[in-house]
Amino acid sequence: MKKQYLFFAFSIILLSVFSACSSSDEIPEEELILEIGQEYQGGKIFYIDETGQHGLIAHTADLGLGDWGCFYNDGSVPDFEPPTEPIAQNNGIGFGMQNTTAILNFCGDPDIAARLASNLDVNGFNDWYLPSIDELELVYQHRDLIGGFPDLDNDPIEDGFIIYASSSEGWATNDGNGGFIYLNYQVYDFSITTALPNTRNLYTSKSSEALVRPIRSF
Repeated sequence: MKKQYLFFAFSIILLSVFSACSSSDEIPEEELILEIGQEYQGGKIFYIDETGQHGLIAHTADLGLGDWGCFYNDGSVPDFEPPTEPIAQNNGIGFGMQNTTAILNFCGDPDIAARLASNLDVNGFNDWYLPSIDELELVYQHRDLIGGFPDLDNDPIEDGFIIYASSSEGWATNDGNGGFIYLNYQVYDFSITTALPNTRNLYTSKSSEALVRPIRSF
């Protein structure tokens, strides 16, 4: 009888432990305390909005190099009919996905930066996109917490400059027919010494490649 009692008591203790663990795993998402640099939903958080429950997550590795694509706004693919108006002029936080969708609708080139980001399927998430320039600046600010960035001293890129692609276009150029074309896009300089004094936000040709670091929303 004593052995049966001890076994019963031990079973109750185990059940209590498992119940406690189970309830902690089922904390409602609105009660989670999220922090910059925290691993969450496939990457690491680098921005949290005023609700404390939504924000942006960065992938923890680069996807190589890609350009913005479609330098002359022609689609660059036979039988592909892109829109002719500017499509990705948004710089702000929260516009990366919109810009990326617009780029993909506009440009059929296979290996552009936006397509590399959009095709990412990792850690159970496939809704990644190319950040806007302001989102990319936040990635830079929290790069040490996100990780996976090149070490300039040991992995020099493009003669010492580490440049990341954004989904934000640059400025308009008159096309000579009363319209405008956008031949450049915005990139962000992650280098120790910047390419231009006093700024990391640069403009480069849409045919120029830059490193791709996808992000996603939560």
